[in-house]
Amino acid sequence: MKKKSLFLCSGLVFLCLNTITACSGKKIVIWVGSESVEVYTKLAAAFKEANPEFGYEISIVGADTGTAAASMIQDNTAVGDAVTIAHDNIGKLSQLSYIAPIVDSYDDGLSAQIDADNSPEFLKAITNILGNDDRFNYTFAVPYISQALFLYYDTRYVSDEQAQSFEGLMQAAANYDSTYGADGTKAFINTGVDGYNFSFSVLHRNITAGNISELRLYEAGDRYDCYNQFNEQVAVVKWMQRVLENKNGTTFDFGGATWDNLINNHKSLSVIGGAWHFNAFKAAVGEENVGCAPIPTFTLTSEDVAGIEQVNYPNDLGLPEELRGKVDPAPTAGTVLRGGSFVDCKCFVVNMASVSGNPEKYTKICQVLKYFSNKTSQQQSFKEAYNVPAYMGSDEYIATLTTDDVSASVLSMAKAQTGMTPYGIPQPFSTGTLNTYYYSKNCPDYYVQCIKKNGSGDSVQSIREVLFKMEYVWKHGATPAKDKYPSSYPAETTEKRK
Repeated sequence: MKKKSLFLCSGLVFLCLNTITACSGKKIVIWVGSESVEVYTKLAAAFKEANPEFGYEISIVGADTGTAAASMIQDNTAVGDAVTIAHDNIGKLSQLSYIAPIVDSYDDGLSAQIDADNSPEFLKAITNILGNDDRFNYTFAVPYISQALFLYYDTRYVSDEQAQSFEGLMQAAANYDSTYGADGTKAFINTGVDGYNFSFSVLHRNITAGNISELRLYEAGDRYDCYNQFNEQVAVVKWMQRVLENKNGTTFDFGGATWDNLINNHKSLSVIGGAWHFNAFKAAVGEENVGCAPIPTFTLTSEDVAGIEQVNYPNDLGLPEELRGKVDPAPTAGTVLRGGSFVDCKCFVVNMASVSGNPEKYTKICQVLKYFSNKTSQQQSFKEAYNVPAYMGSDEYIATLTTDDVSASVLSMAKAQTGMTPYGIPQPFSTGTLNTYYYSKNCPDYYVQCIKKNGSGDSVQSIREVLFKMEYVWKHGATPAKDKYPSSYPAETTEKRK
C-alpha cells in the first residue's frame, strides 16, 4: 500500500512525497464511469484543441466508480491521476492523504468555479480536514454528476397520474391483474433492500406539514446527533407492513430474479432506482414505455396510526435541541407523506500519488478538471451519457430541453431526478471522522425484518424498539447490550452533545 501526506507551510498546502518518486511523464490519466468514456474523450480533445500549449497527453479510462476509492486505498499508484468517486468516500480518502486538496494558489481558478457553481449542500459534502489536522477545512473534490433515487414506471400500465402516489401505483397493479388475468402483480419494488436503495421510507417527508422531516442523521457532522424514534416513523413502518402484505403492494423477495427481470415479466409495474438504472429499465420495458417521476406520495390511514400515542419529551440536554420539551403528537389519518432520497454528487478527485512533488502536473490536472466540470461540459455529458448535471440551476437548464436535444425518456428521467432535490438530503458522510454506521452492523436488515414482522414489528412497542436499535447502531456502531435497552419507548437520548 502506498501512502502520501501533506503538510502546511506559510498558510499554503505544499504537495510533498513521503515514499515514492512522482512520475515525470507528460500524461494525465482520468478515470470516469465506463458509460462516460466517449463523451469525456471528446471533451479532452476539445480542451487540447483550445489549449495547444498544454503539453500533456490526456487519456480517459473507463472504470467502476463504485470501487475506485477502494482501488486507491489498495495502491494509489495504480489508479488514474484524477479519479471519479462518490462524495461519501471523500472523508476517508482525504484524511488518509490519498487525495489532494483543491488549493487556489495552484488550481488555475478551479476552486473559484467550484464555489460559484455548486449548492451549499454539495460544498459541505466535498470539504474535510487535511490529514489529522483539524485546524482547517479544504475542498477535496470537483462535483460534476448529481444523483438521487426516483420512480421508473411502465407507461403501458401506469398512467402519469397514478405514478404520483403509491395508492395510484397499487390501483394500477390491481387493474393489471383484472385486465390480464394475473394475480399479485406488484405496484413497485426497490432495486435492493440495503440502506441506500431502500431508503425512501426512512427518509420520508411530511408534505401536509410543509415538506418537513423529523429524522436526524448525523446532523452537523455530530455522530451522536441522530434521532429515528418520532411517531411518524412508527406510522411509516406500519404503512410499509401493510403495503408488503397487500398482494398488489411490494415485495422484498425476487425469487432469484433480478429487479429488471420482474419489470420485464410484468411482476412489478414500477421500481425505485437511479439514473444508473436507466438503461436496464429501458431494456426491460422498451424506450417508448419508460416513465419517470419523483418518488410518490402516500397517505396514512387509520390502520397506520392506530395505537401510536402522543409523546412528551423531557427538557433533557442529551436530546437534540429541537426535541427538548417538545410534544410529538399522535399521527393522524389523512396525513400525506412523500418518499425521500439521498441527493448526492459524483466527483473528480486528484490522486496524491500523481502530484506529490510535482506542482506543475497538479496545476495541469486542475485545468482539465475545471474544463470537464464547467456548466457547458456537464450539459454535454448529460446529452451524450445521461449524466445529470450537479451545478446549481441545472434543473432550470433541463426544463428548457426538448426531444430535439435528448430522447423523451432521458428527459423524463432527468426531470424526475432533479424533482427529488426538495425531498432529499446528502448522504451522512461530511467528514473523515464521521460515524458511518447507517449502512452497516446489520442496521438496514433490522428495518427490513421489522417490516416483514420477522421476529419484530408486530406491535407499536416492538417497532419503537427496532427504531431505537437502529438509532443506537448509527451512533455507536454496535447493537445495544441488554442493559442499554430502555424500559419504555421512545427512549430518552442520554449522549451529550460534543
